[in-house]
Amino acid sequence: MMNALIAGPITAARRWLRARPRAADAALACGLTAMALLLRLGEALPAHTVTAAALVVLLLAQAVPLLWRRSHPWPVMAVVGVAYPLFELTDPLVAFHDGLYVLCAAYAVARYARPPRSAAAIGAAAAAIAVPEVAGPWLSLPVPREPVAGPVEAVLIVAVVAGAWLLGFSQRHIHADAARLRELAGRLRAEQETSARRAVLAERARIARDLHDLVAHHVSAIAMQARATAEVLTEDPGLAGRGVAGIGEAADTALTEMRRLLCLLADDRDCDPAGLLADGRDGSGRSGPFTGDRGGTGPAPEPSLRHLERLAATARAAGCRVGIEAVPVAGIPLAVQVSAYRVVQEALTNVLRHAGATGVRITLDRGRGRLAVVVGNDPPAPAHVPLPGSGLGLVGMRERVALFDGTLRAGPRDGGGWRVEAVFRFPEPLPPHEDSAGDAVVTGPQGAA
Repeated sequence: MMNALIAGPITAARRWLRARPRAADAALACGLTAMALLLRLGEALPAHTVTAAALVVLLLAQAVPLLWRRSHPWPVMAVVGVAYPLFELTDPLVAFHDGLYVLCAAYAVARYARPPRSAAAIGAAAAAIAVPEVAGPWLSLPVPREPVAGPVEAVLIVAVVAGAWLLGFSQRHIHADAARLRELAGRLRAEQETSARRAVLAERARIARDLHDLVAHHVSAIAMQARATAEVLTEDPGLAGRGVAGIGEAADTALTEMRRLLCLLADDRDCDPAGLLADGRDGSGRSGPFTGDRGGTGPAPEPSLRHLERLAATARAAGCRVGIEAVPVAGIPLAVQVSAYRVVQEALTNVLRHAGATGVRITLDRGRGRLAVVVGNDPPAPAHVPLPGSGLGLVGMRERVALFDGTLRAGPRDGGGWRVEAVFRFPEPLPPHEDSAGDAVVTGPQGAA
């Protein structure tokens, strides 16, 4: 408890000082000066006022320059290197502890000056500390200074100065490496954002093509229904009336899909045709190796939920054990079916890329005004080596799902493997589609998942 109470203010103070370099340097200078004064109080003060004033000036000459140690390390080294010997020769009572100013200056040169010239600070600092020790016995001082004992003290001085220099030099390299990493991280984020924007445009173009095909399908159906209605108009008015009603329903559906297409191309987040669009589109993706075939001749929509067995067959050919849970798809808008198909397509692509030949289960859950698509896979095979991906697959799924005010969840599954769940929403009651009469129950062999 006590350690936490102490650590909190210390951490806050360190952050405050790190954000204010000049305040940190001032705190360092004040701390060293206070230490020097406390150690000096244990000795007799100089008898002469001039000497005492000179000591104060020389002490300040060592402390004040530290405020500029980051921007001008060499001038600070020069001023401190001259002021320290003069201070020691004027008042030799307390000698070595005042060398902390010189050590801080040497550290600053190593930390903020360019190598290899900064190595000269070792010699300059060692000379500044050694001058009073060597010159003291030959000068007339208030208190005689004992001469240097020998080379051991010289080696000690050089070692201490070299240690301070090495500490500053290592900090310089650490901060330089951190700055390079921050720059690389910034570039990586910028490249990822650029890639995401490009993928958004590519996926939206693909979605636009899908919607265009749906609109073209409905318009073609309207044309054929109109011709058929014209043929029976005089012979069977009741049948012709039902044909006209079908034309109106198909036209309404085509208009809805057209509004959705225009909003997608306009990239208007506030666009909400018939309540089918929503905010929150945050990216896009890309297509996988699976492709949807168009069946039949004449106008036909993109592959829908009725073609999931084709995706499953392709995945089984690659070694996966795929099971599809049955669900009725009649009445689900074709645009929703196309997007759901693309989500399953991308999910199976990711399974093959990251898990290899493993068990997969595709589950469709139909509710009132909603469709949930779940693709879950077992853990990867022990010998499988995951292939690298761009990371845009899930973003593309979100683009698809957000188009229908839905949600997407993806993450690890309990017991291993991966699970993708996409929920699409659409209005009720649903208008009948021209090709919905042929919709059937999607079934598939129940593979081991």
